[in-house]
Amino acid sequence: MDGAIDENCDEKVKIINRECEYDVSKKLICSKVPYFRNMFNSGLKESKQNVVKLDFNEIAFDSFINWILSDFLTIKMDMVIFLNEMADYLMMRGYISSYCHEFFHCNFNADYLPDVLPQVTKVSKLIKSETVDNFICRYFLLIANTNSFLKYPVEAVEAILKLDLMIYSEYQIFESIMKWVNHKKDSRLQTLPHLLSYVRWCFIDSVDLSKIKDNEYIKNLLNFGSIISSSGESKFDRSNQKFFITFIDIIDGEIPKVRIHLYNDKMYSLPIGDFTQNDDISLEFVYGDRTSDILFDSGTKGIRIDWINHTFRWLDSEFLISTYYGDIGRLIIKFQINLSEFSCFLDENATELPNPISNEYLLLESNGKIILIGKTRREKKLFGIFPVLNHEWFQGFRKRKHSFHATVLDNVVYILTKDLEFIEFNYETRSYNKSEPFKYDCAFEFDSVYLTSHQTKDDMIILVDKTSEIGRIHVYCTKRSKWTYNYADISNDEFDFTAFTAAFLSLKNIKPAFGHKFFPTQ
Repeated sequence: MDGAIDENCDEKVKIINRECEYDVSKKLICSKVPYFRNMFNSGLKESKQNVVKLDFNEIAFDSFINWILSDFLTIKMDMVIFLNEMADYLMMRGYISSYCHEFFHCNFNADYLPDVLPQVTKVSKLIKSETVDNFICRYFLLIANTNSFLKYPVEAVEAILKLDLMIYSEYQIFESIMKWVNHKKDSRLQTLPHLLSYVRWCFIDSVDLSKIKDNEYIKNLLNFGSIISSSGESKFDRSNQKFFITFIDIIDGEIPKVRIHLYNDKMYSLPIGDFTQNDDISLEFVYGDRTSDILFDSGTKGIRIDWINHTFRWLDSEFLISTYYGDIGRLIIKFQINLSEFSCFLDENATELPNPISNEYLLLESNGKIILIGKTRREKKLFGIFPVLNHEWFQGFRKRKHSFHATVLDNVVYILTKDLEFIEFNYETRSYNKSEPFKYDCAFEFDSVYLTSHQTKDDMIILVDKTSEIGRIHVYCTKRSKWTYNYADISNDEFDFTAFTAAFLSLKNIKPAFGHKFFPTQ
């Protein structure tokens, strides 16, 4: 062909990428890049004119040209996705794409969200925009408590606030906006009216609205009323994404399955269906827009669910659960705002514990923070860290047999000990209460129960006896400080009850079984 490469001639080819021009050896670039080799062997006009026009991100393409000339590839988070897309277009999926994939998943964290958001699309191959959005939505409350969030440019904050974030109330959106504005109020105060438009005001209750109106900045906003009215009627209530969920082992051939049910706040059940175990599901922390990671048994076990393919993978081995917490620490916790962390014994005196050392501890998500409940190594006394900011606790988490169950609701930690003592500890007021509600009426053992709750906006602590034939549920009403008994058909003689826990879930990919509709309040 007329444009065939002459191996004995090393002529130059001019590459024009947006505003930049490069004169590169045709022989060299064709030896390394299949796209150019095919082009110059095709007889196309570019092969005759030795001029190629491209439209790639300038930083990514400049790094690519440097690699062509020096075999040295520079990858940075602000262009890694652009570079991967370019490599795919230039038919170099195997080499450069593999480095991009490894770099992204080894280095991505909350600090880099402003770099990643402008790069991702619905079809980007390294990671799709829906996957990044899924990560942001699930962990927004933790991300909003990081120094990283306070440094985000307004464009990144806007991109985040428009998502269907998993929150307990729209007041939390308002709080995150005010934290961001206050961090540099002289330059950011002017953005406040616009950012307030991302609050879905029709879902704000009267108590929260009254608190907002008492804010000093809001009092000085002359157009606050118009901001509320102009937001209109939002179709989706972001605070309505909290559920209880059960997993029941199903005996159906050789392949393990679980049957999943959701429960709303009134404990009405909604069957979702049977899911098949698939240990080929990726373990990358930031993975997929149709998956959910759910922890249970006081955060010592977990499951990753693919809602579209009806498959799951357990996260219950020591390696997998420790890796999960290690990722949380690396991606988010290490950037958390330096709040007033304190540690103390969980007793009547709440004595300060300056240097806690423990092999037995739980990490509990608490409405935008992570708290730690453990036992001291020698005295075996219960203690807490509120909140835990040292990400080394996450890196060092190990799955062990625990001598207590724990959950947290608002500012109160609820603990069930191996002796079936029930402890309440308010980590704000440092008040303590211990009781023995099951001393004379107990048909279960410590190892056969789950203790769980939502993190806020609720008044129930749930204790489930997983060995009961009919799935006995004990409910502690925090407002009345009283236990009651409810019964739910969450198990039977044929199947083994596996877990009951609270979880944030996006319903967009979850389809109920048997044509059921979601709860009326959903």
